[in-house]
Amino acid sequence: MTRIGLKKSVRAKTVDSSITSPERSNADSAKKRQKSSKTTSTNQPKPTEPLETSLSQTEQTSEILALPTPVEAICNSREFNDYVQVLKAIVPNNNNHPILCNILIEAEPNSQKLQLTAYNLEFGMQVSFDATINQPGSLTLPVTILADILGKFPQGRLTINSEVTIPKGNKAANTPPSLTVTLSMPRSRHVIRGIIASEFPTIPLVNHKLFSLPASVLIGVLKGSLFAVSSDETKRIVTGVNFKLSYDAERGINHLRIWTTDGHRIAMILGLSESNNEANHLLTEAVEFTVPAKVLKLLERNLNSTERVAIYYDGSAEHSAKYVAFRCQNWQMTTQLLEGNYPPCNQIVDPYRGELKYQIIVERLALVKALERLATHSDKSHVTVGLEFDSEQQQIRASITNAVSSGQEIIAAKIDGDNLRVKLDIRYLIDTMKAVTTSDLRMLLASPLAPVLIVPFGTPISGEAAIESEYAIAPQE
Repeated sequence: MTRIGLKKSVRAKTVDSSITSPERSNADSAKKRQKSSKTTSTNQPKPTEPLETSLSQTEQTSEILALPTPVEAICNSREFNDYVQVLKAIVPNNNNHPILCNILIEAEPNSQKLQLTAYNLEFGMQVSFDATINQPGSLTLPVTILADILGKFPQGRLTINSEVTIPKGNKAANTPPSLTVTLSMPRSRHVIRGIIASEFPTIPLVNHKLFSLPASVLIGVLKGSLFAVSSDETKRIVTGVNFKLSYDAERGINHLRIWTTDGHRIAMILGLSESNNEANHLLTEAVEFTVPAKVLKLLERNLNSTERVAIYYDGSAEHSAKYVAFRCQNWQMTTQLLEGNYPPCNQIVDPYRGELKYQIIVERLALVKALERLATHSDKSHVTVGLEFDSEQQQIRASITNAVSSGQEIIAAKIDGDNLRVKLDIRYLIDTMKAVTTSDLRMLLASPLAPVLIVPFGTPISGEAAIESEYAIAPQE
């Protein structure tokens, strides 16, 4: 799949919505009724003609005048397909509102671009790419069949044509116009029925910019933290990632600190970005919010590490934010924030910091491989691995036992402190060590019953951004 990243930033669009903007819909109806009233006052109907009939005809004429114009555009089929496949992950499979199963396609004549939008009322994404716009306009198409068709097209020029049909007959006033779209390539012609764009919901505008940072930094902090997010929907706040953004005026550096936890482990990642004159005026005080992890997983998969990402939100000192947006050169992702106070993760670890008298330095990959071999003996009821730190032999003995098998691994390590034995969940331990982006890691312990701290040590892994991180795992009894 092509990574998202072209030339120009996506401009936020305001689209009429009958789903998310009932007040606007009511206002439009009121204006329509007012216009109809003026018409009947200047052209009184015949005595034999009911007044209701005259108003209905006026409103029907107004609807016809508001019909969308046909769209004609030419674009690269492979590029169109790549973006549709990305947006498909946002569209719900089954929804009571058919329009939410569609993506919005807008042909912009000034920029000569096609803009695509997917929105599920929780989060949405907009992307744009170069195209030849012969006839501007907008339309929506069901993403499932569109993605299937585009996935079968070869590389080449794809022509998009739309046609709007006005229903006829006695029920025409109550029947919306129908929309069909033709996708054409040499020797291929496919027709899809869509829905007019005026029914598509509006993505909230989020215009308060906090700061921007390299996409590589954001990728690094997300990779290092998303594994520790909870999947328990009864505790929604911990199904998200807690962001805290601040500016260090003395050093001229933007700070992005991320917390994640599932109650058994904690990940804290700190991303640093050199500031500029613009950022000094954008972020004057620390800002904190929690973003759904499912949104960030999609974001992380599609970030281009060579670009910069700008973070926007709609909060202020008086009002808490409800939405946040991430923008790159040619795309934007906007999402609702999770409500509630995120657990104070630092208060779980801080009481033990002065008692960390045991320190173990070990080669990360060697320990991961040993634990993965031991994990073959784990099952639902046997997930605990025992770690014995032998300061005399300068080695770690890791072992696990279940009802029918057992295993032991010995790993060389540098151990500072007395002999110690701890028990940890082997799954949590493996996930955590895989998130570390250095050749070695350091384990810090206060006692067998205290949380185990794991921090990077040594040189960064080739191709990975160097980030400051800290992990804590709760011991098993």
